[in-house]
Amino acid sequence: MDKSPFEALVEHLLELRKRMMYAMLALIVGFGVFYAFKQPLFQALTAPLKEAQGGELEMIFTAVPELFVTYLKMCFFASLFVTLPVLLWQLWRFIAPGLYKNESEILWPFLVATPFMFYLGGAFSFFLVMPVAVPFFFGFAGEGLSALPSVKEYLGFFLKMTFAFGLAFELPVLLVLLNVFGIVDIKTLKWFRRYAVVMIFVASALLTPPDPASQLMLAVPLLILYEMSLVLCRFLGSKKEKSSSLNSSQTD
Repeated sequence: MDKSPFEALVEHLLELRKRMMYAMLALIVGFGVFYAFKQPLFQALTAPLKEAQGGELEMIFTAVPELFVTYLKMCFFASLFVTLPVLLWQLWRFIAPGLYKNESEILWPFLVATPFMFYLGGAFSFFLVMPVAVPFFFGFAGEGLSALPSVKEYLGFFLKMTFAFGLAFELPVLLVLLNVFGIVDIKTLKWFRRYAVVMIFVASALLTPPDPASQLMLAVPLLILYEMSLVLCRFLGSKKEKSSSLNSSQTD
């Protein structure tokens, strides 16, 4: 017996609620774990700042609840960062039943690549960009000027850089996915390259703090990732190309 549209809608909403509850549970558990170890986490995140200050960390907070709120924000985003695979898995479990088998087989590698590239971008920011960016900005201090960042401002800068690079490193995943499904092809991406350069610099200006150094640190990897996307698109081909080649072989 076929389900009525209302029953089908209710079933989908119940499934969505179930997946959202699992995702929220993962976030809450991750938040609790990170809050229990908030001091080691704080020390790890402020390592680039500590190194720029000569090995002795000096920070301030200017509002009574600022440090407490900063700890909450830090633990939430750390939980979001770590539990990303769980969140994506719950999203996949929700949408997978509505996909055809061949679509599931195509999308499955992208489900794995998405958190991998996000973590790669975050690691690139933490290990390569932050150790260069923080001393660079501190180098502008001079006579009568000394750097004494607040906890809130530094954490905001750190999180913005980390998530900006994490999202930016998803560019190859997005472009290859569009190519595989035949939405864009390699010729279009090559033609669009000159405009992509402009858009990458605009996106870098929006995603990073308003200074040329941070923008260049994000724009240059993005340009390299765009070129890597072209190579991957050429190697993998598109769904349309594969279907047309299959039809031509069957005709022959």
